[in-house]
Amino acid sequence: MNEKCVRALSAFAAVAMLTACTKSSPSRPTDTGASEEVSTILDAKSGVSLSSPQLVSPVPGHRLKFTEQPITLTVRNSATTGSSAPTYTFQVASDAGFASIVFSREGIAQGGNGQTAVTIDKLAGNHDYFWRVRATAGSTVGLFSAARTFNVGPEVVIQAPAIAAPTNGGTLNGQGLIIANNASVTGPAGPITYRFEVSDSSGFGNLAFVAPNVAQQGGQTSVRMDANLTTNGTYYVRVRAQDNTNSVTGPYSPTVQFRFVPFDMSQAIMVNSPPDFAVWPEAAKITSIHFSDIAFEVDFDRRDGPDRWPDMIPAGFSGALQYTLGMCVNNHNQWYCSGVVQFWYGRELTASAPPSHVGFEWFYDPGRWGPIHYYQPQDGELVGLFVGAGNMRDGNNITRATCPAVCERSNIALVPWSNFGEVQYTFSSLGKVVSTRRR
Repeated sequence: MNEKCVRALSAFAAVAMLTACTKSSPSRPTDTGASEEVSTILDAKSGVSLSSPQLVSPVPGHRLKFTEQPITLTVRNSATTGSSAPTYTFQVASDAGFASIVFSREGIAQGGNGQTAVTIDKLAGNHDYFWRVRATAGSTVGLFSAARTFNVGPEVVIQAPAIAAPTNGGTLNGQGLIIANNASVTGPAGPITYRFEVSDSSGFGNLAFVAPNVAQQGGQTSVRMDANLTTNGTYYVRVRAQDNTNSVTGPYSPTVQFRFVPFDMSQAIMVNSPPDFAVWPEAAKITSIHFSDIAFEVDFDRRDGPDRWPDMIPAGFSGALQYTLGMCVNNHNQWYCSGVVQFWYGRELTASAPPSHVGFEWFYDPGRWGPIHYYQPQDGELVGLFVGAGNMRDGNNITRATCPAVCERSNIALVPWSNFGEVQYTFSSLGKVVSTRRR
């Protein structure tokens, strides 16, 4: 192995001769660069030799995300023939000549396991940096190691988004649509996603609903909440934005308090059915709803048996009807309800129509179903299904006062719509879902 030695007489003490020797030292590629050298200094007075530390990590030219700070610099310990354990001086500069030092720390005690490390202060982003280390053992001050570079990436800053709907102190309807104004973002961010949280407490100790990774949409980002919340219950919602590419998470939005009102019949608009349907006596309960590819079967407790709804013959009909099946849908934050399919006693429940055909088999006529003309619920969309005694279709002139027979209705059973696939809902006597079965 070749060695280059430079001997110099100290200007302050003629008896103190220092010998600086540098030699090439093989190392692992992940520890030091192939061209890095280890320098050794010899104190001629004390006879103590001291080598420069070997830089371990970060490796040469390593690029770090801004969020990976604080950065830890690690070196392999110096070798010395003296009795004093070395201490270390770490320097980081923004230039190769170390004229602009941005971090410096001296007197760092030697670490165990053959390595010494220091965690440095947070540095400005989008910049290259240079670092080096030297050791001191007693009165012997070693030489600085060869410098290495690393890069700190640009900083991405994400501000808090804001909840646009529901409003603070307002209500959230059965569609469960939560809308946030998008967060302001600076820096070269990656794709922005949002985390929505709904809780029954302002401290968010218990999450009733969470959507952890909703992709940002234009201007506003929304999510449809599918949690089973308590009707008229008080809840809290918040949201934050995140850039997973750069591991940056912004602060939460201000918390919004709301009351969950999934459906209010008095606020629904009846289309092609009795306009005062909301005040008709709720004298029946939906007992089950079965979605399949060919139909959605809605059963209720007064369809059969001794207390079943009686038959009636509407004007212009040659036969009797028992009840009408209807649906409530939320179109642009307004509920619309309409009784559509007429059932005579004993008619099969599958006469409702395939779920995916509702748009053109139920609401086909713009003159009668204008606001919901061709309206087709999407998978998972909350709808209300109900039945009403007698003929409720084309009954805009029928009211409870002028009803020719029994003017009664069932409750409104709110369920997620299913265009395809087998889903079975069973309800209690109070109209609450007691079981859900999917095939």
